[in-house]
Amino acid sequence: MTFDSSFFLDNIERIKKICIMAGSTQMKLQNKVMQIQSKTDNTPLTEVDIMSHEIIVHGLKELDASVPIVSEEGFEEDVTFNNFWIVDPLDGTRNYINKGQNYCVNIAFIRDNFPIFGAIFIPSKNEFFYGATGSGAHHVYNNKSQRLNVKDSDTRTVFTSSAMNKKKLDLLCDLISDVKIEKISSAIKFGYIAQGLGNFYPRFGPTYEWDTAAGQCILEESGGKVVDSSLSRLSYNKNSQYLNKEFFAFSGDASFWKGVITHLLQVS
Repeated sequence: MTFDSSFFLDNIERIKKICIMAGSTQMKLQNKVMQIQSKTDNTPLTEVDIMSHEIIVHGLKELDASVPIVSEEGFEEDVTFNNFWIVDPLDGTRNYINKGQNYCVNIAFIRDNFPIFGAIFIPSKNEFFYGATGSGAHHVYNNKSQRLNVKDSDTRTVFTSSAMNKKKLDLLCDLISDVKIEKISSAIKFGYIAQGLGNFYPRFGPTYEWDTAAGQCILEESGGKVVDSSLSRLSYNKNSQYLNKEFFAFSGDASFWKGVITHLLQVS
């Protein structure tokens, strides 16, 4: 089978249904008492993460059982693939545990070290983002699909995380004359930048490839970029643990944002 944009677009309703099934389970169980474990990297794990993983793996195997699936909740270390699904069944588990709404389902497909398809579903808002290489990115809400194109503005919105220290945050405010800072969990940030609701997402703490792959494809297909600390396009299958180092997602003037990134990287 050939995995290209036509395959993903032909199956987009099935992929959306998989996301909705996992998301519906998350919504139904969020206010229940959960057993919470800590993984080796000290991130939380609940039975809802596992249930979501099982729903997604089952659904993707029905599309094509031969394709490997790398999931946050299950993958083989020291095994690499040229073509594979990469999944975060419940991105933003801490936010989910704390009864927040900034969690999502991430599904992406990697071919030759880069994402060629990405889907993000936000259960609490019933919003679905997807993108496929060469076919653009879309936002689906209330059964209406809108093609996404990034926007630039005089007031720039920057999404941050807990990994952003005060020195970097102060410098960021000095470098950008009219800036709005927002803290949002999970890969939702990529969708919002693609939608024109934000402009920049710097990430200095470690993440995993399943945290970024879907969002990267969606943002790139809407006209944005995701780069690493060398200002090269963020790549995948880099190591057997699927770890990312720093990355930066942005829309608008690439030379401006690359200058901002260069300054931020000089501050410890």
